[in-house]
Amino acid sequence: MKHRLGILLSGCGALDGTDPHEAVLLMLAAEEAGFEVVPLAMTGPQMHVVDHTTAQEIEGQSRQMLQEGSRLVRGKIHLVEEISPKLLEALVIPGGQGPVKSYFSDISTASGRVVVPGLAQFIRDVHSAGGVVAAISLAEFIVSDVLGPWPDGKGCFDIPPDGVLVDEEGRKILAPGYTTAASLPQLFAGMRNLAVAIHQLLPE
Repeated sequence: MKHRLGILLSGCGALDGTDPHEAVLLMLAAEEAGFEVVPLAMTGPQMHVVDHTTAQEIEGQSRQMLQEGSRLVRGKIHLVEEISPKLLEALVIPGGQGPVKSYFSDISTASGRVVVPGLAQFIRDVHSAGGVVAAISLAEFIVSDVLGPWPDGKGCFDIPPDGVLVDEEGRKILAPGYTTAASLPQLFAGMRNLAVAIHQLLPE
């Protein structure tokens, strides 16, 4: 039986949702590594909507994370609120600016930011059930706020494009994604190594 790997999406677009390249190449790498991919999203609006041709916020528009995340998926996307954390052997949150914009209730200050309660509990429940939790690029802040900092105080900018930072004791992994990757081949190499690292932390 394949291990089930949840991929949590926060929309579709690097500036206001999930980075599409990170998400799709992660899905490809995970399937190549033998995982059953389980796309996930939460209900609720993105923090804002950005015109990706200008990188400027579009006033007066609102987009839902679930509907936007489904653009990246072939088939069913599951609601976090409706799936049991025990069904997942691993959970990965791809980057882009969406996770920090929409999965924190307040990003104005580091001391005041709080991961939205439903998601924070879901991450803890996956982890406490024995699952591996991984983050790509800026999603590192979501995972570190819920499960604690990364080893040696490192972050995604400290990892080479094809590298991963593995916290074996904490059962969590960080990949840099586009924070250090400069091309699709570099990004895909990192996603492949992330999938392998997750497998290595799981029981046979």
